[in-house]
Amino acid sequence: MQLFRLSSERITCPLVPDVIGLGRKIGEKTGIISTRYGNRMLSLKSSMFLDEIVEDFFVEIVDYDPVKNILVFIGEQQPENALSLAIHWLILRVRNDTNVIVHLYGGNDVVNPLEKTKRILGTIKAENNMFKEGKEAMFLGKDFADVLKTVEGEM
Repeated sequence: MQLFRLSSERITCPLVPDVIGLGRKIGEKTGIISTRYGNRMLSLKSSMFLDEIVEDFFVEIVDYDPVKNILVFIGEQQPENALSLAIHWLILRVRNDTNVIVHLYGGNDVVNPLEKTKRILGTIKAENNMFKEGKEAMFLGKDFADVLKTVEGEM
């Protein structure tokens, strides 16, 4: 995947405190949180302990072109888990009822990225708000409280 930095400015999105708060409520789980921000997506730049999120750890995804496999972002640091961010971007584009994604990881399962994307999108199409496979789980919600309720129900 090619990454294109549109700007290296610090992320000042007003949703940053909400994402940090959600991470603290979820606790000592490893993952990425992404949220819709207008036509963009605010995300953690890589997987981390969610109760340790700080303001410097964010990127804004401006666009993703799945045909050319190019991810366009804003941020001081480059995203380290671009595949997950591309999947999150696609989910937010096809699911208008979803605004927040919590993606938890439990291992380093390396699989074919295209096959993984197909499985995730196939599972969460329509109204299913959760994907679980092995130690990996993805939770979707219309807002921060909604996704927290789903995460807590599965923990």
